Amino acid sequence: MTTTITTKTEVTITEEVTQLDASVEALIVEFNEAKAAIKAIEAKKQAAETAIREALNGNSVGTINGVERVRVARRNLSKVNRELLKTGFPEAYEATLEESSYTVLQAK
Repeated sequence: MTTTITTKTEVTITEEVTQLDASVEALIVEFNEAKAAIKAIEAKKQAAETAIREALNGNSVGTINGVERVRVARRNLSKVNRELLKTGFPEAYEATLEESSYTVLQAK
């Protein structure tokens, strides 16, 4: 004999909504344009960096007319492999896990 039990859970989410003044539309447009500009500038920066690194031909210093204009600086980064910690040492992972909440403005 098989017994099937079905349960239904209902979740209601309530959000408070503010009717914005029409003048805020200009700010939203400005915000979205600024985000797009940042993305474009970051792409431009990455393209320039790639071209400079190619021009350096594997060297770490570049000069123009005998004057140093660019240098590849070395850095070290130490980090924890979260997935390895989580699977290999779940107690340590749980003991050190810190979560934080924050907000992000999403303009349409």
